[in-house]
Amino acid sequence: MLKFTGTEPCGIDGCLVIEEKELFGATPVTFFEGPPDAAALKPGDLGVNIDLFRQVKVHYNKAKENIACRVLVDICLDIQESGYLGRMDDSAERLSTTVVTVQRWRSRFADTGLLKRQNRNGLYSVDPKVAIRMNSEGAAIKPTSDKKAIFKF
Repeated sequence: MLKFTGTEPCGIDGCLVIEEKELFGATPVTFFEGPPDAAALKPGDLGVNIDLFRQVKVHYNKAKENIACRVLVDICLDIQESGYLGRMDDSAERLSTTVVTVQRWRSRFADTGLLKRQNRNGLYSVDPKVAIRMNSEGAAIKPTSDKKAIFKF
């Protein structure tokens, strides 16, 4: 679950100002003030560009869009060993929202360049300027074409 301690009302229809780093909860994350540096991460670590989260929070500040940062956090935490994001219904369950909401935000983030759309069936990967997850050997997890479901006729 996401941690919401230390929040204060911002005056915009009761939305909450949440410190970006608090959204990650107790998960061990290394924060960077720019694109994550893979050389500074240890095996199994997640490096996140916290400056992008601040920009998303400012850009999507409407009360009905206050889930933007939460979806982006879930996306970063959900980078699979294959380099792609996990299932949308699992993400929707973790965020207590609908699959349509998760899909809409993934599509918006892909349109703005925070995610990379791998195919038209909802397969996404995270742009390295947003987050980098290291595998157990200490190499950055990247999507590879041999792990994609490519159909040939």
